[in-house]
Amino acid sequence: MIDQNRLRRLSVVLLILSLVMLVIHMESLLRFNRQTFQIHGNDNSGGVQMEIDARADSTSTWLKRSFHMDDGSEVDLIGQTIGGTLLNQSGDTIEDWELRINIAGDCFINQAWNGEVEIHQFTGTDREKVQRMNLQNYQLEDVTFEYRYDGDLLIPLQQGDYVIYYPSTRFSEMPISGGDDVKIGVIFYYLDELDLSDYDVQIHFHRTFAQGFTFYAFVGLAALWALVMTLSGAGMLAYRRAMKEMELRKSGIFSMSDIYDLIYIIHLPTGEMTPVSVDEKVEKERPKNKTAKEMLTDLVKRDAEEKYREPMLKFVDTDTLPERLKERNSIVAEFKSVQFGWCSLRFLAMDRVEGKPLENVVFAVQNINEEKQEQEAIIQQIEEAKSISEAKAVFLDNIADDLQKPLEHMAELNRRILRECDDDAIKGYARSAWCAADRLLMLTDGIEDSLNMDSGRILPAQAYSLRELLIDCLRTMLPLAEHHALAMALDVAEDLPDQLEGQPRLMRELLVVWMSGLLHKARDGSVQLAIYGKALEGKIHLLVSVRVLSRVDQAADGPAESGGTTGLSGLSEEIVSALLGSMGSALKTVRAPEGRVEQYFEIEQRVLDAAPVGKLTVEDAEA
Repeated sequence: MIDQNRLRRLSVVLLILSLVMLVIHMESLLRFNRQTFQIHGNDNSGGVQMEIDARADSTSTWLKRSFHMDDGSEVDLIGQTIGGTLLNQSGDTIEDWELRINIAGDCFINQAWNGEVEIHQFTGTDREKVQRMNLQNYQLEDVTFEYRYDGDLLIPLQQGDYVIYYPSTRFSEMPISGGDDVKIGVIFYYLDELDLSDYDVQIHFHRTFAQGFTFYAFVGLAALWALVMTLSGAGMLAYRRAMKEMELRKSGIFSMSDIYDLIYIIHLPTGEMTPVSVDEKVEKERPKNKTAKEMLTDLVKRDAEEKYREPMLKFVDTDTLPERLKERNSIVAEFKSVQFGWCSLRFLAMDRVEGKPLENVVFAVQNINEEKQEQEAIIQQIEEAKSISEAKAVFLDNIADDLQKPLEHMAELNRRILRECDDDAIKGYARSAWCAADRLLMLTDGIEDSLNMDSGRILPAQAYSLRELLIDCLRTMLPLAEHHALAMALDVAEDLPDQLEGQPRLMRELLVVWMSGLLHKARDGSVQLAIYGKALEGKIHLLVSVRVLSRVDQAADGPAESGGTTGLSGLSEEIVSALLGSMGSALKTVRAPEGRVEQYFEIEQRVLDAAPVGKLTVEDAEA
């Protein structure tokens, strides 16, 4: 047996070495990532190479004819596109880089893409100028260099000047993964020849934690430490598992006999079956010369109804049990027995050993006839309730569809009266009729949407204006309130964000059906819609309340706790509950003896624009 004390001492040493190597790895990683590497010319000894050369295609070289030089002479300038390729074959990621091109003779720089360039003009003279700019996107008046412009910007450079190219992250010129490359382009004009062979590239690499020799050394030491720790605990673990198996055999498994009619322990490598809780007659008749797989296969073929035989033969295949129980503690299957009715077979994993195939399982059989009968009765009740619900939904949906077109026609006729009639009294009646039709349309839309909610169909989120939604609702409610001789009031927090994302269609239906359903509570009184909010990260938590104040004493109704009955009609209450439920909220009610009734709900909406709603009154809807 391995000396446990020696293993513990070795584990301590390996742990210390692992921690030391981890510190060394972190220090070398940070030092490498901070270091600046420089490459001169097209040297590739470090795994990174920058190649600069004139492009060879026919469109990359051209002449700018009759160009007037500063001395008055007229020449033909050669224009040329210079291509640059930075190839990263180092295995590390280039986090950022910059290219310096040293100018060896007189020339003009005209263009560079896609990054920015820092141009040093007339270096070492009293005319020296330096500017960083984007040669693809600039304002001519912002250029500080001495330049020539004839439709093209030409910035003269001479020997000793240099250009620094800064790559663009927007065009994926950095970072550069190992094995990738980046191409850039620059346009120069020159008279005789252009020498761009003198250039340098400065590079910063980024190496991740899981790179470098020191990382693999740390992983190796940590793996050795884990192995030693595993070996150190192996002896004690084996002893404990043996004791556990003994206890399970004596008490734990046997206690399952109150649940299962038949219990065996199966040793998978040999197929041996050890009885734990078995009827003596059954055990006596069991063939002792057959393996567990053979016996269970015979049982299924002899006793299972035909339609269950094939899947149950796969289930009792003990050869595949270790794989099927690899990520599970147990597996179960049900079948109908010819002799005993519904039965349940279960395999339970027993005494797992890390890294080794499963060797022992518990096999248990249970008669579940009574449970199946109860389950079937519950399923039948659910199906009946579902059938009634679906019939009700179809009925309500048909009502909503049949009412939709007549109500839309009525609303359109009233709008025509409002446009074409000059009689104020008739227009007043038409306005009231239009609002009543609009409210009925809200009810039919609410019925349709609440049915959609019950069917699991959710409207997609949309952007909307809270201010416009409230004004639209009030325009529908004001004539109705006026008909009931009620005063409408509005209390909306001015700092609420106006542009939100949610379900404006459902919100409009909800507010109109809700408020109109409460009007009968406000006999000769007032109805107030109040909205407050609490800002969250990117959202607003809204509290929406309707307060009804009646001049008629309603103390007889008695006070009610929050969440009491709503006082709405049956249809209105169903619509309001369904719409709020689809938005993750619920309606709550508070009553007071002095005749005040208040209902409210809370909901969160996503904020698209924090610009406030501002002051909002009932007069805004009357305008």
